[in-house]
Amino acid sequence: MFGAMMKGFIINNMPTKAIDLFNQIKEPNLVIYLITINGLSQIGILSMCELIVEKIPNCFLMNNHIQNALIDMWGKSGCVDQAKKVFENMSQLDETSYTVMINSYGLNGMGIEAIELFHKVPSHLIQESTYVCVLNACSHSGLVQQARSIFNNIQMKTEKIYTVMIDCLSRASRFEEAQQLIDQFECDHLPGWAMYMALLSGVRKKNNSHLSQQIVDRMKKLFPQMIDSLNSASILLANVYGSTGQIGKASDIKIQLQQSGVRRTVGVSTTAVNGQLFQFRVHDQSHPQVKKIYAEIEKISAELIEHGHQYDASWITRPLDLDETVESTLCGHSERLAIAWNFVENPHASLIQVTNNLRVCGDCHRATKLIASIRQCEIIVRDANRIHHFYTNGQCSCQDYF
Repeated sequence: MFGAMMKGFIINNMPTKAIDLFNQIKEPNLVIYLITINGLSQIGILSMCELIVEKIPNCFLMNNHIQNALIDMWGKSGCVDQAKKVFENMSQLDETSYTVMINSYGLNGMGIEAIELFHKVPSHLIQESTYVCVLNACSHSGLVQQARSIFNNIQMKTEKIYTVMIDCLSRASRFEEAQQLIDQFECDHLPGWAMYMALLSGVRKKNNSHLSQQIVDRMKKLFPQMIDSLNSASILLANVYGSTGQIGKASDIKIQLQQSGVRRTVGVSTTAVNGQLFQFRVHDQSHPQVKKIYAEIEKISAELIEHGHQYDASWITRPLDLDETVESTLCGHSERLAIAWNFVENPHASLIQVTNNLRVCGDCHRATKLIASIRQCEIIVRDANRIHHFYTNGQCSCQDYF
């Protein structure tokens, strides 16, 4: 019964409830541990992973399924060294072992390592997911030439493989080449929705409103029945218009979406402080220590400004209310509240970890690099796309490629 309930929570993106259930079980079996590790992979907080892994009996730690799940968990928690340790100590590597290790490298910006491991995978163990993960690793590290080489050598190119290659090209602003690849795919296949979203996401990053509009218009013609998906594309388009100062066009799109009953995904950040998980929403006021958190936000903001940070209004895609400023709006992002709460509880913290359900905005990215340097605290942020390691030297593992 516990296992089924835990699975249900994880499927519905409520891993913290699954972990709460795990803590009620007196003698967890192998399946329960496997489900729990998968839940920890969703949460992505290293300290929580360490607490649970200590409880796993040695006999279970030798199980292949557990080992593969641990590689995935450590990788998604930003600890590639632990993932690699499990991988290298495995007596029998299977297709999943290689794939999750390649993915761990990719998520953490270690594209070269992902490619090197990919070339060591026995040919009979290479699956579609193996190609997808190594191409995704190339995408997140800007390794376009290497991705092309791998892609061109794949005999059976599936829609997923095409999509991740298009994502790689789009992230590198190779929009014309990405569009040519879409055309190539559509010569023999029905159009793929995910390819256009990958292209649109790359164009959104460059704030190219004209091309964004063209892509969304084409998506509406090709996929008229996919209402929810078209709404997601329209939200991206509205953000592009907002970021380029075309507030009127952005507002028109958002009004249409609101009238259709569409709700935007709210930014939520999860962090662990003193062994306890906390969640923050954008401009959250629900925490019992909210005054201390916002006082810390103001303190951090003053330090940022003193060190030359200029808040970037282009990341605000809606009109400001009368009582709002660019600074207050950006400082209310959920990951900044999570970081502030860590410093409230541990002023001299050396490591802070946050998991965010959305892609980190450019201003938060620049600010977090500076916070890590000013406070001499490593900050790890896992967003919807990848893991960012913000080091105390003011650099990020993504090398600003996100």
